[in-house]
Formats: sequence, C-alpha cells, structure tokens
Amino acid sequence: MNWKAFIFDMDGTLLDNMAFHIEIWREFLHSLGVKLDEKEFLQRAVGRTNADILRDFVNPDLSDEEIRALGKQKEALYRSRFRPLMREVPGLTRLLARAKQKGIRIALATSAGVENARFVLEGLDIEPYFDVLVTGDQVTQGKPHPEIFLKAVERLSVHPSEGLVFEDSPLGLEAAYRAGMASIALSTTYPPEYLMTLPGVLAVVPDYDMLFLRDGHLGEFFHSFAR
Repeated sequence: MNWKAFIFDMDGTLLDNMAFHIEIWREFLHSLGVKLDEKEFLQRAVGRTNADILRDFVNPDLSDEEIRALGKQKEALYRSRFRPLMREVPGLTRLLARAKQKGIRIALATSAGVENARFVLEGLDIEPYFDVLVTGDQVTQGKPHPEIFLKAVERLSVHPSEGLVFEDSPLGLEAAYRAGMASIALSTTYPPEYLMTLPGVLAVVPDYDMLFLRDGHLGEFFHSFAR
C-alpha cells in the first residue's frame, strides 16, 4: 500500500457536521415549501452538489442563475449558524501533519462550493496542508460520478491507484471506487456495518485517531505515522 496521495471529502469527513448540515437543508427547503424527513434526505442528497439537490427537491427546471442564488442563501445560513460549533474529526490534524512529513500529497474533493470549503479549511486552520482543492462548482457531474476524484489525482500528478480517499457518504465512496481508488470510510453519518459492505472500502473508522492504533485493519501502516 504505497499511497502517494490522500484525497479528503469535507462534510462528515474533516468535521462531524452532517447532522447540522441536514438540519439546515431541511429548514431551507421548508422555506421553499418542501417538507422532508432526515431519512429521506440521507437517502437522496448526502454527497450531492447543491444544484443536484435543489433540482431534485425543488424544481428540475431551475436555471443555473436560480441555483446559484438559492445555493448562496443556503450556504450563508449554514456558515453563520455553524461557525461557533466547528470542530475537526479527532486525529485529523495529526494525520495531515504526518502525511506531509512523509511526502504524501493531499487534496480536498468536496461537493460543497468554494466558499464553504475555504470556510472550513480556514476555520479548522488546516488550509496549508492541502496541495489541491476541487469543489462542486468545478465539476460538471456530482458524486457518485468519479469526476471530482479523477480531477483531484490529475492535479496531484498521481495515478488513481496511488490515491487513498477518505469519505463518509455512500455516494462519495462509490465515486472513489468508480475512479479506481481505495477508500477509508468515516462512520460519522452512516452506520459502520453498512459502510463496510461498500466496494473499495478498506476500513471503517469513527475518527482518525483509530488509524494510529497497531491492531485492526491497516493499523501497522497508519501507526508508522506516529513515529
């Protein structure tokens, strides 16, 4: 397992914020006359771009301009409410620092827009660790299409088989698999027993601290990061 690059999703992967994100989405969609429960949103929306979500739940004929305006409103609401609650998934900074020390390149590949990505990277004070940033507004096809991960490894100048993806959503894990990449699943949003059944998933962990333990799948590899 000679990985040359780590590619991270953002929401639910860098920070455990999906429950809050879902609540904001439900509140915002309710203001537009759309009522749905958390289970339905999880099944149909997590990991998708704002455009896909809005066209699915609100109106399939929304114009790009309308999508941008609605997305901007929703993300501004999210950022204003979430800022004081922002915390990284335990062990994240430790993993990023060790990866950089070992010459592993790092990318962010998120369905969120660039403003939200900067908000999170700056809020967690981890932006310097990332060599490449690919956001939902830079791709034409959202997850589970592999485009976003393929763009990330291309910009990192590594082959897909040399990249390891960190993801929390089934759509994202499917996208990684379709890109020809192995993945580590974070069980911040979905049950670990379900994530482990998905193709390409090497291990399921609740946080990054678990990757530094000797016992368990991949334990020896990630334990070496602690040295």
